[in-house]
Amino acid sequence: MIVYRRPLPKAAFFGRCFVTLATVAIVHAPWSDAVSGDRIEPRVEYTVYATGLAGPRGLLIAPSGDLYAVEQSGGRFVKITRDGKVALFAEGFSNPHDLALDASGYFYVADTGANRVARVSPGGVVTPYITGLEEPVDLAFHPDGELFVCELGAGRVTAFRSSRKIRVVASGLAGPHGLAFDRSGVTYINEWSGNRIVKISRRGDVEAVAEVEDPVGIAVGKSGDLYVAQPQAGKVSRIRPVGTRITLLEGLNGPRDPVFDAAGNLYVVETGAGRILRITGDF
Repeated sequence: MIVYRRPLPKAAFFGRCFVTLATVAIVHAPWSDAVSGDRIEPRVEYTVYATGLAGPRGLLIAPSGDLYAVEQSGGRFVKITRDGKVALFAEGFSNPHDLALDASGYFYVADTGANRVARVSPGGVVTPYITGLEEPVDLAFHPDGELFVCELGAGRVTAFRSSRKIRVVASGLAGPHGLAFDRSGVTYINEWSGNRIVKISRRGDVEAVAEVEDPVGIAVGKSGDLYVAQPQAGKVSRIRPVGTRITLLEGLNGPRDPVFDAAGNLYVVETGAGRILRITGDF
């Protein structure tokens, strides 16, 4: 086993015809002072979960425990099982960014280059679901059942009860690029070009949560803390409800789109390195 300490390696893993599940590297991040008031989270480790992907984005963990992702560069939607096998699930997308899954087992793809959300059946059949969008980049189902969509080009988040039942959740946003919900239904949105995270109450009130450099992708942990990827800064940060920011991992190559599994492990893509990391530890 190769053991690394910060800074983390940025090696690319493109060109493989398959992906393996293996513990390749472990990093221990001790406490230290950092820029902008950041702290480094203690006792955090990561393993390389998958490599050889063509610009991975949009991680999704199904109830089965299988991991799904889209390949931004390859225009594919792939499934990665817990034993490390990778299979093509669907293809033909244009610059896809994200995935969502409904209660009936249908997947939804933010087909950004085609300005649409595509629907994919459990058997892998692709059909248009919502068209005429302006750069849809992030998808998530609200606890109430609506599909929320970040439209990066329009600076808004829209909600779809169906392909025809539409409402605007928030507009005038500075580059919305990340969605998450807490247990009470509060919506968190990254403002990528606005360098901050905002939250929207069920009544529609908008409140700034924290200033964060170029946030792309966000997840809510069991503690209620927010976990956000910052591709330009090369790190994953933890945001506590009071606004305190802690660096979970740093030195990454284009991290994006964090997601938790049922056991509390955090997964994040390194788009620039073509791989997926699994982060574990005391967080």
